Amino acid sequence: MKKMNIGRFICIGGILTAIAVLFQSAPVFLPTIGLVLSPLSTLPIAIAAVSSISLGFAVFFSSTLILVLVNVQETIILLFTTGLIGIFIGTLLYRKGILISILFSSIALTFGMMFLTYIVGISAFVDFSSTLSIPLTILIFFSFSLIYTSIWNICLRKFINYLIKIKLIS
Repeated sequence: MKKMNIGRFICIGGILTAIAVLFQSAPVFLPTIGLVLSPLSTLPIAIAAVSSISLGFAVFFSSTLILVLVNVQETIILLFTTGLIGIFIGTLLYRKGILISILFSSIALTFGMMFLTYIVGISAFVDFSSTLSIPLTILIFFSFSLIYTSIWNICLRKFINYLIKIKLIS
Protein backbone atom coordinates (compact mmCIF):
# COMPACT_ATOMS: atom_id res chain seq x y z
CA MET A 1 0.00 0.00 0.00
CA LYS A 2 1.98 3.07 1.18
CA LYS A 3 5.42 3.37 2.74
CA MET A 4 5.45 3.26 6.55
CA ASN A 5 8.04 4.67 8.91
CA ILE A 6 10.46 2.33 10.69
CA GLY A 7 8.85 2.66 14.13
CA ARG A 8 5.43 1.71 12.84
CA PHE A 9 6.99 -1.10 10.78
CA ILE A 10 8.63 -2.63 13.88
CA CYS A 11 5.56 -2.24 16.11
CA ILE A 12 3.10 -3.69 13.64
CA GLY A 13 5.55 -6.41 12.65
CA GLY A 14 6.09 -7.39 16.29
CA ILE A 15 2.38 -7.56 17.06
CA LEU A 16 1.59 -9.58 13.93
CA THR A 17 4.54 -11.90 14.59
CA ALA A 18 3.34 -12.55 18.13
CA ILE A 19 -0.17 -13.35 16.90
CA ALA A 20 1.14 -15.67 14.17
CA VAL A 21 3.35 -17.53 16.67
CA LEU A 22 0.48 -17.90 19.14
CA PHE A 23 -1.83 -19.32 16.50
CA GLN A 24 0.77 -21.63 14.96
CA SER A 25 1.98 -22.97 18.31
CA ALA A 26 -1.56 -23.53 19.63
CA PRO A 27 -1.52 -27.31 18.89
CA VAL A 28 1.53 -27.69 21.12
CA PHE A 29 -0.13 -26.11 24.16
CA LEU A 30 -3.83 -26.84 23.45
CA PRO A 31 -3.81 -30.17 21.59
CA THR A 32 -7.46 -30.34 20.47
CA ILE A 33 -8.49 -26.68 20.24
CA GLY A 34 -5.08 -25.75 18.87
CA LEU A 35 -5.66 -27.69 15.67
CA VAL A 36 -8.56 -25.33 14.91
CA LEU A 37 -6.53 -22.23 15.81
CA SER A 38 -3.37 -23.18 13.92
CA PRO A 39 -4.61 -22.32 10.40
CA LEU A 40 -5.35 -18.79 11.62
CA SER A 41 -1.61 -18.08 11.61
CA THR A 42 -2.12 -17.28 7.93
CA LEU A 43 -4.08 -14.14 8.87
CA PRO A 44 -1.39 -11.97 10.51
CA ILE A 45 1.14 -12.87 7.82
CA ALA A 46 -1.35 -12.01 5.07
CA ILE A 47 -2.30 -8.72 6.75
CA ALA A 48 1.38 -7.81 6.98
CA ALA A 49 1.97 -8.69 3.31
CA VAL A 50 -1.06 -6.64 2.23
CA SER A 51 0.36 -3.61 4.06
CA SER A 52 3.89 -4.09 2.76
CA ILE A 53 5.62 -7.01 1.06
CA SER A 54 8.74 -6.47 3.17
CA LEU A 55 6.62 -6.43 6.34
CA GLY A 56 5.00 -9.69 5.24
CA PHE A 57 8.36 -11.38 4.81
CA ALA A 58 9.62 -9.92 8.10
CA VAL A 59 6.62 -11.33 9.98
CA PHE A 60 6.93 -14.67 8.15
CA PHE A 61 10.64 -15.15 8.93
CA SER A 62 10.51 -13.77 12.47
CA SER A 63 7.58 -16.09 13.25
CA THR A 64 9.61 -18.96 11.85
CA LEU A 65 12.63 -18.11 14.02
CA ILE A 66 10.54 -17.89 17.18
CA LEU A 67 8.70 -21.13 16.38
CA VAL A 68 12.01 -23.00 16.13
CA LEU A 69 12.27 -22.47 19.88
CA VAL A 70 8.73 -23.74 20.49
CA ASN A 71 8.31 -26.74 18.18
CA VAL A 72 10.23 -27.70 15.04
CA GLN A 73 7.28 -29.52 13.44
CA GLU A 74 5.08 -26.42 13.75
CA THR A 75 7.93 -24.37 12.27
CA ILE A 76 8.04 -26.61 9.20
CA ILE A 77 4.27 -26.48 8.85
CA LEU A 78 4.36 -22.66 9.01
CA LEU A 79 7.15 -22.49 6.43
CA PHE A 80 5.46 -24.70 3.85
CA THR A 81 1.72 -24.26 4.38
CA THR A 82 0.07 -21.63 6.58
CA GLY A 83 2.77 -18.97 6.39
CA LEU A 84 3.48 -19.58 2.73
CA ILE A 85 -0.11 -19.01 1.67
CA GLY A 86 -0.25 -15.94 3.91
CA ILE A 87 2.66 -14.48 1.94
CA PHE A 88 1.13 -15.37 -1.43
CA ILE A 89 -2.38 -14.17 -0.61
CA GLY A 90 -1.22 -10.97 1.07
CA THR A 91 1.17 -10.13 -1.72
CA LEU A 92 -1.11 -10.90 -4.65
CA LEU A 93 -4.67 -10.17 -3.49
CA TYR A 94 -4.66 -6.38 -3.90
CA ARG A 95 -1.77 -6.17 -6.36
CA LYS A 96 -2.81 -8.75 -9.00
CA GLY A 97 -6.43 -9.62 -8.18
CA ILE A 98 -8.31 -12.39 -6.49
CA LEU A 99 -8.12 -14.97 -9.29
CA ILE A 100 -4.34 -14.75 -9.61
CA SER A 101 -4.05 -14.83 -5.83
CA ILE A 102 -6.20 -17.98 -5.58
CA LEU A 103 -4.32 -19.74 -8.37
CA PHE A 104 -0.78 -19.02 -7.16
CA SER A 105 -1.54 -19.55 -3.48
CA SER A 106 -3.18 -22.90 -4.39
CA ILE A 107 -0.11 -23.96 -6.33
CA ALA A 108 2.17 -22.90 -3.46
CA LEU A 109 0.05 -24.76 -0.90
CA THR A 110 0.00 -27.88 -3.08
CA PHE A 111 3.80 -27.84 -3.40
CA GLY A 112 4.11 -27.23 0.33
CA MET A 113 1.86 -30.16 1.15
CA MET A 114 3.74 -32.39 -1.30
CA PHE A 115 7.02 -31.36 0.33
CA LEU A 116 5.65 -32.16 3.79
CA THR A 117 4.37 -35.52 2.54
CA TYR A 118 7.22 -36.87 0.45
CA ILE A 119 10.33 -35.06 1.70
CA VAL A 120 9.74 -34.25 5.37
CA GLY A 121 7.33 -37.09 6.08
CA ILE A 122 4.87 -35.34 8.43
CA SER A 123 2.81 -38.23 9.79
CA ALA A 124 -0.67 -36.83 9.04
CA PHE A 125 0.19 -36.30 5.39
CA VAL A 126 2.04 -39.60 4.99
CA ASP A 127 -0.81 -41.59 6.57
CA PHE A 128 -3.29 -39.99 4.18
CA SER A 129 -1.26 -40.47 1.03
CA SER A 130 0.23 -43.91 1.72
CA THR A 131 -2.59 -45.79 -0.03
CA LEU A 132 -2.97 -43.34 -2.92
CA SER A 133 -0.98 -42.92 -6.11
CA ILE A 134 1.13 -39.79 -6.45
CA PRO A 135 -0.99 -38.23 -9.26
CA LEU A 136 -4.17 -38.82 -7.24
CA THR A 137 -2.54 -37.32 -4.16
CA ILE A 138 -1.53 -34.24 -6.17
CA LEU A 139 -5.07 -33.90 -7.53
CA ILE A 140 -6.58 -34.18 -4.05
CA PHE A 141 -4.07 -31.73 -2.59
CA PHE A 142 -4.66 -29.22 -5.41
CA SER A 143 -8.45 -29.51 -5.14
CA PHE A 144 -8.27 -28.96 -1.40
CA SER A 145 -5.85 -26.05 -1.95
CA LEU A 146 -8.19 -24.34 -4.42
CA ILE A 147 -11.11 -24.50 -2.00
CA TYR A 148 -9.03 -23.56 1.04
CA THR A 149 -7.28 -20.60 -0.58
CA SER A 150 -10.51 -19.39 -2.17
CA ILE A 151 -12.09 -19.19 1.27
CA TRP A 152 -9.02 -17.42 2.65
CA ASN A 153 -8.94 -14.92 -0.24
CA ILE A 154 -12.62 -14.03 0.06
CA CYS A 155 -12.51 -13.71 3.85
CA LEU A 156 -9.27 -11.75 3.85
CA ARG A 157 -10.55 -9.35 1.19
CA LYS A 158 -13.64 -8.61 3.30
CA PHE A 159 -11.54 -8.26 6.46
CA ILE A 160 -9.00 -5.92 4.85
CA ASN A 161 -11.81 -3.80 3.38
CA TYR A 162 -13.27 -3.55 6.89
CA LEU A 163 -9.88 -2.53 8.32
CA ILE A 164 -9.56 0.11 5.61
CA LYS A 165 -13.09 1.33 6.29
CA ILE A 166 -12.38 1.86 10.00
CA LYS A 167 -9.03 3.43 9.04
CA LEU A 168 -6.93 0.88 10.90
CA ILE A 169 -4.82 0.39 7.76
CA SER A 170 -4.54 2.55 4.67
